[in-house]
Amino acid sequence: MTTLQKIGMFKQLSNIELAKLLGKLELHTVTAGTVLFRQGDPGDRLYVIKSGKLELYVEATTGRSPQMISVLAEGDTLGEMAMLTGEARSATAIAATDAELYIIDRETFQGLVEEQPSISTYFIRLLSRRLTTTNEQLMTTKELTSQAIAKELDAFPPQLVHLLLCCSPFPRISGKWLTNQFGIALEEALESMPALKRFIEEVDQSPGWYTLVSDTRQVMAEIATVRFGHEEKRKRMADMLSFYEATEEWEAAVELLGHTGRWSEVLEVVDRVRSLIDIDRQKRLYKLLHACPPEYIVSSFERLSHCLAHVEPEAGLALLDHAWSEHGEHYTNEQWIATYECAAHIQAQLGRHQQSMEYLTLAEARKSITGIIGLDKGPGSHLVQQQLARGQIRRLAGSAGGLFQRSRLGGWIATFLVLVSLVFFHYMEPFGGLSRTAMDFIGVGIAAVILWIVNLIPDYIVSLGMVMAWVLGGLVTPEVALSGFASTTWLYMIFIMAFIAAITRSGILYRVSLNALKRFPRHYRGQLWGVVAGGILLNPLIPSSSAKVSLGVPLARTLSESMGFASNSRGAAGLGLTSMIFYGFTAPFVLTGSYTNMMAYGLASIAEPINWLQWFFYALPAFVVFAVVMLILLHIMFRDVRQVRPISDDVLDEQLRLLGPWTRAERIAVMTTLGSIAFLILQPLHGIDSAWIMLAGFAVLVITGALDRQTVSTGIDWTFLLFLGVAFSFAAATQVLGIADALSSFLGNHLAMFLSSPGLLLTVVILVSFLVTLVIRDDPAVILLVTALLPLAEKAGIHPWIFVFVILLATDPFFFTYQSPTYLTAYYSSDGKAFTHRQGQKIALAYALAIVLAITISVPYWKWIGLIS
Repeated sequence: MTTLQKIGMFKQLSNIELAKLLGKLELHTVTAGTVLFRQGDPGDRLYVIKSGKLELYVEATTGRSPQMISVLAEGDTLGEMAMLTGEARSATAIAATDAELYIIDRETFQGLVEEQPSISTYFIRLLSRRLTTTNEQLMTTKELTSQAIAKELDAFPPQLVHLLLCCSPFPRISGKWLTNQFGIALEEALESMPALKRFIEEVDQSPGWYTLVSDTRQVMAEIATVRFGHEEKRKRMADMLSFYEATEEWEAAVELLGHTGRWSEVLEVVDRVRSLIDIDRQKRLYKLLHACPPEYIVSSFERLSHCLAHVEPEAGLALLDHAWSEHGEHYTNEQWIATYECAAHIQAQLGRHQQSMEYLTLAEARKSITGIIGLDKGPGSHLVQQQLARGQIRRLAGSAGGLFQRSRLGGWIATFLVLVSLVFFHYMEPFGGLSRTAMDFIGVGIAAVILWIVNLIPDYIVSLGMVMAWVLGGLVTPEVALSGFASTTWLYMIFIMAFIAAITRSGILYRVSLNALKRFPRHYRGQLWGVVAGGILLNPLIPSSSAKVSLGVPLARTLSESMGFASNSRGAAGLGLTSMIFYGFTAPFVLTGSYTNMMAYGLASIAEPINWLQWFFYALPAFVVFAVVMLILLHIMFRDVRQVRPISDDVLDEQLRLLGPWTRAERIAVMTTLGSIAFLILQPLHGIDSAWIMLAGFAVLVITGALDRQTVSTGIDWTFLLFLGVAFSFAAATQVLGIADALSSFLGNHLAMFLSSPGLLLTVVILVSFLVTLVIRDDPAVILLVTALLPLAEKAGIHPWIFVFVILLATDPFFFTYQSPTYLTAYYSSDGKAFTHRQGQKIALAYALAIVLAITISVPYWKWIGLIS
């Protein structure tokens, strides 16, 4: 019996990729004599033989028995031709023995071909081998065709026959060159001898250029080789190239060299003449490079950089991507660095500075690797692939995640509003007891919010610009402006991001989720509970909502494929949306559920710090209510789901077997994470600050090698940490300038009617948060709301943690898709195949209802434990 790793089609896949793939395959058993499919049937499935043998037959002429053409055994595939071409089955398949087959449907097959270049290469080789056999059968027919064409040529004058045979090896020929070489005006010859059109014709939209008719060219080229030999062909080609150079027909010269595989010379010509021709001709030359083998692109990227970056940048990126996928496994480390830097240059030319920085980051990561690393080999390359995949999801989510799309007009409007804010607050009469300095500070802050809304400039650049304005304007001292970078919470954020990087670079998350699913029934409801359990289990272990949903939703998608659910079906959406909610949207219920929790907690500056265990118990009733409400509503929305096929225990066992035993790095990462969380839980006993606990864990990861230099440099979001440090400084500056006290007084006077009812006040906070996220999303929204609303807590007699907790829950709604980064990450991590936006919006309403009920029902509990006086 053949294991998945030994099947040729899958040999280049990693164990994690194989484990994920196995969940998408259907294992089918057939007995000897079973007809798998018949010639002429639609081809909507591909079969991989796990054990046994199959025979292929083709229908013979009337009155004769079918003819057997092949016997396929373990590890072979069949049905791929119909899958690739969309045509009907070209043969009949019958089981020669009892057999076990992996079945791959069309959707899964297309996904594999798109995501795994090695599988495309496998099929190319397989089809090449089969075509070789077919070609041998066609040789006899070709010989007869050759004899017939030779007989037709004998009817033409010898000089004209010589012309035709000399032209046969070339894609197109200049009429001027033909007249120069043979003294024959081909246009006149075609008019006087209509039979000549059987062999040669004028190229469409290219007057004066000719080509041999396609169905005769190959045969005539073979006849020419027999009659004249290769030396005559080389001589004619040299003459043709000299003529093209003399007449500056560079496109024809490049096309001719490329047709004969002389790509080094092609690149030399392109480099030599690009400065001599206009941009349109440069583009035409560049298009002729699309057939250039990837290895030449890599070795000559410096010469091609002008074309790649300036002439056709988008096509240049596609060409580089093709080179990486087709030839990447043979690259040296230096070639990877060079091509990443080239891609960064192209992205910069296109104005995509964020993507440019990502490629430069990958290049820097490669510079830290010694030796030769292929794209699919070694832990370093695996991390690079993860970075690329995460970067792609971030770009998709980022492009969809804005109320306003980037535009030149939007930029000018934003610039105008920024200047208005600065000038207006500088000259406006101070109010509420604020100083002139505080008014200027508010003007700078509103200007920053405007830039965050339009998203023309990265958040961290806006934040650093705000700090410069504070200091240069004399609004606060440098010590206050940079105080956020000196806080223990900011250090905690560095260490917690390092933990995320160490865990996500391995297969730990997938392994834990599979083990959770294995312990639940194999039907839809049972696996739904497994998804819920997996999300709850991983919530405190992975402090990143994006990381969790980018694991959980694809896993739910794999489960739905294993059960036979179609894309965006009720079953697929039920599992996908459940995974999204319990992997991503339960983060606020645990201190370590998301680094945004710690950010908001740090902004609050709570006098008596709250430890992990306190946060857990404070939020527990709200979590129970939230989970129950969401599960009830999910059950109602996706009831009566009909499962097509059950999940096999063997499949889950095989997936875990493919992952293999725990690696040393995985064991260290898990033990360190669990140990750190245990110390956080026991903080009331030992009294050690959370930042120093995480520092100790970080040190363990680095010393043991579970966290290497490359992961620290590329796996930690350093730009976000810059943004975060400024956010902490912002909170400190509002205290120093008296803005927090003034805001507290202002809100207290205008919201006095709500202060007597904690439940009503918290509901108002939820609604305000929902409204703010219509314009500002993600971390800027949390910062703005915590800074603005927290002063109300003291006046209402409510512990600041409750306000922080409510704001965290209410700043990730997804009534509109652009509002929530977590939602967009979940949607794009499954390529939009788990659920539709319409299905997501229905759950968004359920999510809002669950939050309001969870907070309202928790108010008596919070009063009972003294958080509300």
